[in-house]
Amino acid sequence: MGMDKNQIRAEVLGRRRKLSIRQRDDAAQALASHVAALPVAAAARRVACYLSMPYEPATAPMLADFAARGVEVIVPVVVPSHTLDWTVYTAESLVVATALGIAEPDGERLGAEAIGDVDLVIVPALAIDHHGCRLGRGAGYYDRALAPTSAPIAALLFDGEIVDELPSESHDVPVTMAIAPSGVFRVLG
Repeated sequence: MGMDKNQIRAEVLGRRRKLSIRQRDDAAQALASHVAALPVAAAARRVACYLSMPYEPATAPMLADFAARGVEVIVPVVVPSHTLDWTVYTAESLVVATALGIAEPDGERLGAEAIGDVDLVIVPALAIDHHGCRLGRGAGYYDRALAPTSAPIAALLFDGEIVDELPSESHDVPVTMAIAPSGVFRVLG
């Protein structure tokens, strides 16, 4: 591919900024439908997901589906140690924006190990390659936070963000599947 991670990030974010509200909404609905159809999601008691930021695939429809089915959802909270803590999210959660502009529920912190007890993890990504290498924003929070879980990890993307190969490092935690509006893609491993 020949591009480094920062070049790929810039290109993806540039494309995402050009998406219309309608395209984003349609993508969010398609992603929610794909997730709901996953056997692991249908059987889940507890999932880890994220509260989407403006240029990320939106998770609101998915979160509403989980709530309607009585699935407990935990979402990440950034802590000073540059990793993620977790808190339960419900439609009634008071959500506050952090100094980084990230929406976080103002709930009880469950501890980093809470992710060890989920049936499915849904993570944001800017790109995924066919081997499950995930390109995030570059801070490494998820790579550190995913260590305690053995649950399947699904990355949400827009179409066109699944690529042949990404530059990877030994600390990168691979994902199990990539979910885009056009479908669910298992990774080769």
